[in-house]
Amino acid sequence: MGYFLSGKKIILIGSCVLLGALGSYVMAEDLNFSPREQIFLLSPKKTFEYYCSPCHGFKGKGDGTFFTIDLKPKPRNFTDVEYMKKRTDDQLVKSITEGSKAVDKSNLCPPWGKTLTEKRIKELVVYIRSLSLQEAEKPVVAQKGAVVAEEKSSAFKSSMRWLFLIIITLALAVGAIGEWKKLRKESTRQ
Repeated sequence: MGYFLSGKKIILIGSCVLLGALGSYVMAEDLNFSPREQIFLLSPKKTFEYYCSPCHGFKGKGDGTFFTIDLKPKPRNFTDVEYMKKRTDDQLVKSITEGSKAVDKSNLCPPWGKTLTEKRIKELVVYIRSLSLQEAEKPVVAQKGAVVAEEKSSAFKSSMRWLFLIIITLALAVGAIGEWKKLRKESTRQ
């Protein structure tokens, strides 16, 4: 029985050592990024804001903090619907992974392939595509806004008409009640 208990202890201690080593390895992998970088790797939008927005701007319009009048070529405007339609996902992945020079564009955009995972780069491509889709949807949203404003205006006019009808009806009812009272007084005098 004593042998069995010591065997259990060995398995328990071995398991703890193995789990501790595995946990240390996982923690060491997570430490490859600074705490600030870990925050910016939470979502593709945060990644874009951290790595891309200094040149391309937070909304992807090519107006980031490093954008200057004399910067040649100017940072790409990702909200340009026509330009983004011409670019394939593979081209965008390649320009992010290997730098924009790899797709015959500016040599100013660095390669992020060794910094970001392949999965994050693909997510970033989807996010960049969404910037041009948002721009394409703006006229539709503006039209919907005009319809909603027209409906609000129409609803306001309708409610004002009803309010006018209610006031007129109340005024007529009060006047009629006053006339009935006069008629009753006259009929009781006789």
